[in-house]
Amino acid sequence: MALSLERYTWPDEINNFTQLLNQRNMEQKQKSMLITLENIDCYLPENLIIEILSRLSVKDLLQFKSVCKSWFEIISSPIFVSKHLNNYYNNNDEWRGCLLAQFYVSHAELQLYELLVDETETPRVLDYDILYNMPMYCSNVCGPCDGLYYVYQHDNDPYCRALWNPAINELKTLPGIIRKPDFPVEFTYSGYEVYGFGIDHVGDYKVVVMKGYWSDSDLKHPVSVLVYSLRTNSWRYCGDLAKDYALENNRCYIYVNWCCYWLGSFEFSSEVIISFDMSNDTFKEIDVPDYAQPSSKCLAVYDDSLVFLSLHETNNLDIWTWSEGCWTKKFSVGPLPRVWGPVGHWKDNRLVLQSGRGELVLFHPDTQETEELEFKNSMQCQGVYAYMESLVSIKDKNEAGQQPEEN
Repeated sequence: MALSLERYTWPDEINNFTQLLNQRNMEQKQKSMLITLENIDCYLPENLIIEILSRLSVKDLLQFKSVCKSWFEIISSPIFVSKHLNNYYNNNDEWRGCLLAQFYVSHAELQLYELLVDETETPRVLDYDILYNMPMYCSNVCGPCDGLYYVYQHDNDPYCRALWNPAINELKTLPGIIRKPDFPVEFTYSGYEVYGFGIDHVGDYKVVVMKGYWSDSDLKHPVSVLVYSLRTNSWRYCGDLAKDYALENNRCYIYVNWCCYWLGSFEFSSEVIISFDMSNDTFKEIDVPDYAQPSSKCLAVYDDSLVFLSLHETNNLDIWTWSEGCWTKKFSVGPLPRVWGPVGHWKDNRLVLQSGRGELVLFHPDTQETEELEFKNSMQCQGVYAYMESLVSIKDKNEAGQQPEEN
């Protein structure tokens, strides 16, 4: 599987000749395919061509935009982009073989790895690269939502937030974040923030940021909720939470039925989950389940529902599901030897754990078996995210580029 993320990695100089040979073979194959598809264009109706194209990979479609003006218009149209999201990802498992894993190195540095996972027999990491050349190096990652990622660099720069589509090489820097209206001059926003990313019911991609603030007397105040809309390319203030909650960023992408979720606590004791509904820009508080303590815990997604993962000090893993306003313990398994804590979820309802030796471990709830990914890092895993490619553009219309000349 050829990944667009490779454009952000350093090439291996030792294998330059092999890479050049593979590239030449690929170009010849693509030329042959283009000739075949041009012949198809002469005989097939447009609706059938659209159906065929919508089941191809993003990499192929980017090549086919150069075939002719009509194909460029088809592949660039929002209707086709939406159709491709449905057809390609519902009928093709090839894209599921890549996982992004982020590790904490220091307060000033995060490392993002691209893991290529083979699952023909026992899942294992075939290859990996540190994405040294990714935009906004050392930034936090959140996503994917339709192939888009939110990236955030912990910096005093007001323009340290962006949306990123690595497949089509688009990066959109977000405007500087705003303050709440009538924000007193003696108040200061915290340098730490939690964030979420998703899409609302009308197709507008949104970023939600929650920031605490305090006054000169060191008295803390409730957390502000600030929301960015891609459609308007602007931020707006959506109110404050009821209390000065200490919130945690998620270790995986949490977005379920228009909502983002975060774990939090108040005065280091009372725990809570905060949800934000993208469809109406409202937030609410949810009690955590009655889990065994002390535990290492995190939120994840299972069967398209929010789940609460807790690994007790006895190394028993509990999975709680949130449905119809209440928590239900789905199952408990263990003890799981050498497992340090839960990290998040991946495809097919599998959960990602980290061992005490720094290895990533896949847990299969159906079989209740664990498998090591044979990827070891001495640093703490900050998060795991699926890699997904799409044609969704985040550029303004006047940035979209020129069409090819009619053939």
